[in-house]
Amino acid sequence: MASGSTAILGAKKEALQRRIRARELVFGIQDGLLSTVGLLSGVSVATQDRTVIAITGVAAGVTGGLSMATGSYLAARTEREIFEREFRDQERLAASEPYLAQEALLESLTADGLDRPSAYRVVSTLSRREDILLRTVQEKVLGLSAVDLSQPLKAGVVMFASFVIGALIPVVPFLVGLGRGALPASWGLSVATLLGVGVFKGVLTRQPLIRSGVEFAAIALGSAVVGWGIGRAIGGATG
Repeated sequence: MASGSTAILGAKKEALQRRIRARELVFGIQDGLLSTVGLLSGVSVATQDRTVIAITGVAAGVTGGLSMATGSYLAARTEREIFEREFRDQERLAASEPYLAQEALLESLTADGLDRPSAYRVVSTLSRREDILLRTVQEKVLGLSAVDLSQPLKAGVVMFASFVIGALIPVVPFLVGLGRGALPASWGLSVATLLGVGVFKGVLTRQPLIRSGVEFAAIALGSAVVGWGIGRAIGGATG
């Protein structure tokens, strides 16, 4: 019975970790697509040269992907370093002054509504194993959990790939030579993609799928309209 429960909880933990890792994928595609479709909307008003527009989109996608990947890598690395530093500090504190960790956990349990005698028994039981007590204090009192941490290199790679993929989607109509229909096709393809990403996000977060998809599409249209307006303003200013 215990092994079955452990297996179920382990599976739930792995599923949670996968959903957390998917945030880089969703964010990368969304950001890459939105920034590029907005850019192309503006550039296509300022110039009708499809080659220039396509090159601009590809270049923006790659450079933006590198920038986002670097930021994601550094953020994940910093987060992990902070976690590891806090872990070491708490480990030293638990070894030198274990009563402080015990008291902090006791206060946390009673604040959650557990009566003090019961909370004391829980803390006494956990105190038999210093490592278990320390891990419980980290998760319960400090809110530190390894499940929330991303692997820095993996986070950077996923962010780069997803951003570039998202950025290239609105460029496709300009690459295949659709002429004047390239921009409307780029908008349509972007909206359709964001609808799909929005639905995927809804699956991950267990939110209404239609609402999630429409939300993404609305953001895409808003970005395209802003880019179009900026392009018209630049085109008018330059004559």
